[in-house]
Amino acid sequence: MDKLKLFIISGEKSGDNHAASMVRELKKLCETEIAGTGGAGLKALGQKQFYDINDMTAIGIDEALRKVPFLLKVRDRLVAEIKADRPDAVVLVDYPGFNLRFARYAKELGIPVIFYISPTFWAWNYKRVHKLRQFCDLVLCIYPFEPEMLKKEGVNAVYVGNPLKKQIGFKCADYGEFLAKGNFTGEKPVIGLLPGSRRREVESLLPVMVQTSKLMPQYEYVVGVADTIDESRVRQLIKGTNIRLATGLTHDIMKYSHILWICSGTATLEAAIIGTPMILLYKTGMLTYALAQFLVRTKYIGMPNIIMKKAVIPELIQGDVCVRALAKFTDKIEQSYDTVKSDLAAVGSYFPDTDSSADTAAEIYSFLKSRP
Repeated sequence: MDKLKLFIISGEKSGDNHAASMVRELKKLCETEIAGTGGAGLKALGQKQFYDINDMTAIGIDEALRKVPFLLKVRDRLVAEIKADRPDAVVLVDYPGFNLRFARYAKELGIPVIFYISPTFWAWNYKRVHKLRQFCDLVLCIYPFEPEMLKKEGVNAVYVGNPLKKQIGFKCADYGEFLAKGNFTGEKPVIGLLPGSRRREVESLLPVMVQTSKLMPQYEYVVGVADTIDESRVRQLIKGTNIRLATGLTHDIMKYSHILWICSGTATLEAAIIGTPMILLYKTGMLTYALAQFLVRTKYIGMPNIIMKKAVIPELIQGDVCVRALAKFTDKIEQSYDTVKSDLAAVGSYFPDTDSSADTAAEIYSFLKSRP
């Protein structure tokens, strides 16, 4: 197989990162042409993008419902594209609410469907397993326990490792360089604020972080800004404080901060792999939260806690996202700092030092090459 034509659908920043890493490896195996949806990572690799991740992101059921007319338009446009210019495969990257529905249309057109980063069906909405079986030809898993569970349900699933460990990279050579870049005094420990990569996350979480920082002057503070967020808005929210702002230094903030206040999501697992104690914050619409009470199958929402099966890190959810609770649990982490560090080291060791992106690319290439 000398050339592949893939239609990749990514609807979030983390998915764009994972897909871009995989495509870079795939291009080493054969000429690869890509189209679909994504962000800066896939675009830099030549993806013909019909929609950007910033247009497609929706947090929670309530926001997704408001976006239904737009997402239906996106679906129809993308179905028309794969029908007119048939790819060798459709690669659906995470984003299960949209992608599992889209998989059906691709399957009906007779186009191979690969789902990269299996939905966390074991934690949320187990019924998704049935859609994986019906509409997906290959499911690539990033947690080692998933393939066995899926195979019992008749799903063709393969473990390819977790791409996060390989993608973590630092721009500061050491703590001294980090302090210099942030213009810190070095006299106080640093708390890193990571309020998320979506506008709604930043708007709901960062003000609480800012107010809490005013009550805890024993720390210095830095807020990391994702490239999907309007930096000027973050500057408005931290105006009048001593909080520093850093763009493009997310992993450095994770590594060199003493404690992290962090939005729930992929970043919590990255921070756990790096080993920095943190407090997880999550706030969503009331409809989403109410529905979650019926669909969520796990006691925790943070992957570090799910993996360790205990509260390694505090989780502040919905009404608990407040100044009083954030300050309280920051003090609690200080009191058991070494224990938290030890638990997080166990989370990091859960993932082997493999090149997940290369393994994923090889699996996709081998799968498509073997098809008649």
